[in-house]
Amino acid sequence: MKDATLLVKRPNVERFQSASFKRLLARARRFAADRRAPLLLEGESGTGKTQLARYLHSVSPRAAKPFQSVVLSTVDDALAASELFGHVNGAYTDARYARAGHFVSASGGTLFLDEIGKASLGVQQRLLHAVEYGEFRPVGSDRDMRVDVRIIAATNLPLETQVARDRFLPDLHARLAVFTLQIPPLRERRADIPLLVTESLTAHAADMDLGHVPVVHDELMAAFQAAPWPNNLRQLDATVHRLLLEADGAPVLTVALCQDEMRYLADLVDGRAPLSFERVEAAVNETGSVSAAARALGVHRTTVHRHRRGMHAPDARSEGSR
Repeated sequence: MKDATLLVKRPNVERFQSASFKRLLARARRFAADRRAPLLLEGESGTGKTQLARYLHSVSPRAAKPFQSVVLSTVDDALAASELFGHVNGAYTDARYARAGHFVSASGGTLFLDEIGKASLGVQQRLLHAVEYGEFRPVGSDRDMRVDVRIIAATNLPLETQVARDRFLPDLHARLAVFTLQIPPLRERRADIPLLVTESLTAHAADMDLGHVPVVHDELMAAFQAAPWPNNLRQLDATVHRLLLEADGAPVLTVALCQDEMRYLADLVDGRAPLSFERVEAAVNETGSVSAAARALGVHRTTVHRHRRGMHAPDARSEGSR
């Protein structure tokens, strides 16, 4: 179970300059002023939903209270009630101690329900009453509890589509989507890419003890800005990290120093990526080698290697991201 309770330092999302993100932040600040109404964040994987949730909490009237997060795709149906609402001592065989649960831990503050689009119907049913009425019953207790929390939910699966497919409860969707923010993908925030590349370079250069932060040549930066980045911020950061390793300490990162990365970016720009993990594996199995699979798919063999290493594999990384 991945969760966290903390007092949140305000994420510096206001540094971004793209028009689409500035519009998003303006709406976000207005929505954050409401103390109680739930808020739904929708956007592709890797667009920064967790960071935005922390920002919303930090500029809200609840900023001095806890921020609690839970990734709902990891909540097991059998343990959902205890995880979310807690249990009393002796509630079941192994319940030797009372447990507060996520709702109580977030009391007075914000409860962030991440990956809600992947929550099971059983978990959704348990959440519905708590979200609607602000009360729940801990496992083993004979009385209901009320807590004062604000719900922020996030999903990379559009909930309206999930409702239409009978994979999400329409009543829960209606309760959560009082305010909805659509987070723009990185391809709609190209003005922010130079800043993100510089920040990524600075962080990875420090981790590698390089002693300097390389400068990115204009031609290479243009390639970064042209790529569509299907996995968004996470993919950009991973690509910058690999580029830094391939450059081997060079003070200026140029196209010539990063041929493998340039081929990969060219694949993206030409629309030959992203490929699904399943499609890449099928091509390798059918052709018998990575090189042959790359030729069959019309991509560089480096692209095939990256997919096979899990960069695009299902659930290779949690969204919470995020």
